[in-house]
Order: sequence, then structure tokens, then C-alpha cells
Amino acid sequence: MLGTLINCLAVICGTIIGVTMGKVFFSDEMKQITIKSIGLLTMMLGVQMFLKYPLSEMEFLVLMFSLVLGGIIGVLIKIEDNIEKLGEWFKDRAKNSESTFVEGFVVASIIFETGPLAILGSIKDGISQELDLLLIKSGLDGIMSIVLSATLGIGVIFSVVPILVYQGSITLISVLVGPQLSESVQGMISVVGGVLILGLGIRILEIKDIPVGDMTPSILLVIPFTLIFEMIQVML
Repeated sequence: MLGTLINCLAVICGTIIGVTMGKVFFSDEMKQITIKSIGLLTMMLGVQMFLKYPLSEMEFLVLMFSLVLGGIIGVLIKIEDNIEKLGEWFKDRAKNSESTFVEGFVVASIIFETGPLAILGSIKDGISQELDLLLIKSGLDGIMSIVLSATLGIGVIFSVVPILVYQGSITLISVLVGPQLSESVQGMISVVGGVLILGLGIRILEIKDIPVGDMTPSILLVIPFTLIFEMIQVML
């Protein structure tokens, strides 16, 4: 859990810095160009992650089933709607009138949770208490939170709640199931994460409003699907 706590602290510090700098140094034009830059960089990161692990035909089917079924599950349990409601709840409690409060919370939560570092880093933290991946993620999230909070406001800071719940739960679960994950499973997690991050970049650029949050269950579904695929290969 130490890695996740460090991650949360990085987001809190980054948000405070971003809100302070944003009010003093960022004009509306600078905020817009910053958001567009984040969108382009996010798309590039997604493509890079997706192409890093070449897929076989069967693995492509695993990816397809994971994304489709994960999206269906996300819609049924209304992940994005619930994230927005949670953002509205935080906004009311914080008595904040910023129009971008909920957007900041939602965008930050999705960015900080959909990447494979969140899962792989939490798993590694749970299995061997090694923090290297989560420390890298903390640095990236800290920088991203500065930019996001400078453009979208204080709502970004409340993304530490889903980070704590999401990554903390994975760390605890990984103590039991983590040793079972093969390199191919980790590779498929990276591929699914890359697809979701690409979709998030498209959303940030306002090209298409892709419900990335609803698709996040696919990151977890790809694990059993890949294991089943590996079992079928052994049987054949």
C-alpha cells in the first residue's frame, strides 16, 4: 500500500501547485492549448503501449472480447455516471462553484486509473513490496495533476479517492493471485490499457466522446480471458 499512498501524495501536491500556478500564470488560451497537448500526448502514449506487444490472431480475439464485454459491464453498472455523481458529491461538500470541478475529477480519475502502471505497479507492490513502477507512476501523475488542475481546477485533487480504493484493492488481491500472472497476461494488460488511453486522448481532444470509464472493466477481464487462451494452447 505504500506505493499507492505515495501516488496519492504526488497527486495532492501536484494539484495544489497547479491550482496556484493556474490562477497566476495560465490564460484561457494557454489552458486550451495545454488540454490539446495533453490529448495528443495521451494518444501517442496509447499507441505506443498498444504497439509494444504484438498480438497473435487469438490474442486479438481476447482483446476484442475483453473490450466489448468490459464496456457492456461498465455501462450496466454505470461507471462513468457514478464517477460523475461522486464528483458532484465532492463538489457539493467542497462548496465549489467551478464549472470544471466535476470534469477535472472525472478526467483525472480516468487518466490515473486506466493505465497499466496502476495495475502492474499495484501487483508488484503486493507481491514483493517493490515500488519502482508505482514511483514512476507517481511522478507521471504528479506532473499530469499539475497540468490538469491548472486547466480544470481543484476537482483533480479528489481523484485520490478512487486511486486509493482502486490501487489499494489490487495490491491486496495481488498478494493472493499475483504470482499466477504470466508475461503474456501482463502484455495483454498493457495492450488493453493502451487502447483505453488512446480513447481517452480522443476524448480529451473532443474528437469523439468515448466512454472510457465504462470500458475500464476490460483491464480486469483480459486476465481470465488470457489465462483461458493459454490453457487452450496447452491442450492443443
